[in-house]
Amino acid sequence: MLSTGSCGRAAALGLTLALLAFLPATAWPANDGQVNLQAPESPGPPTQPPPNSGSSDGRKQSLAVNPVTGQTTAFAANYRPLTGEERWRLYFKQSCASVGAYVGPFLAALILDQARGDPRQWGGGFPGFGRRMASRLAAGDIVQNSVQFSAAALLHEDVRYIASNQHGFKARIGHAILYSLLTYNNQGHPTLNAANLTGYYVSSGVSTLWLPGRHRLWSYALSDGSGALALSVPVNMFQEFWPEIHRALPHRK
Repeated sequence: MLSTGSCGRAAALGLTLALLAFLPATAWPANDGQVNLQAPESPGPPTQPPPNSGSSDGRKQSLAVNPVTGQTTAFAANYRPLTGEERWRLYFKQSCASVGAYVGPFLAALILDQARGDPRQWGGGFPGFGRRMASRLAAGDIVQNSVQFSAAALLHEDVRYIASNQHGFKARIGHAILYSLLTYNNQGHPTLNAANLTGYYVSSGVSTLWLPGRHRLWSYALSDGSGALALSVPVNMFQEFWPEIHRALPHRK
């Protein structure tokens, strides 16, 4: 179980990081919604968004959180950067105010922790999984999102998944893999997703505050953060093809 001291330190750290995420956002230049930057990877963009865009109005869909992946999509064919207000709203939605905010930690706890019985002191079954789920919620939703959104605001990086404007299956798979490491800057140019990568490794290191047993901070942060990065590849693939998957699902009339 998490000790009172560890929980207090984690909560204090999460609150501090959340405030850091908010402060850069309030200073972010206002966007009147008229900016329409074109990504350089699209030499001849169509006048209408490609079939995988899911909507002809990227702004309306910019803050929609996927209930399975917990991610939000921006489309390369009609890219618009986030405003400061949108960054703050998206931080809140991806951290606690959406179904997807809890699915990601659930999958990480199940695939990265429960399957390996790590940490072993928490045992197995539902009690052990509950502890691992709580740990992933604290590290993933509070620490990781706070670090990522703060750094992204400072570095002018997008926190959304950038969907491809290509049509081929292989091309879109390759794009999803590549954009586990890349994102867009405010000018719509591909750039290293430094904020997201930092969030993975910092949140893994911070989780050693409450994990039982002895953990070397740097080695655990490297191994666990790399595991989260590897898991982001299939998550991005799912996010890339989500519009087609969503259309194929039965819907109430």
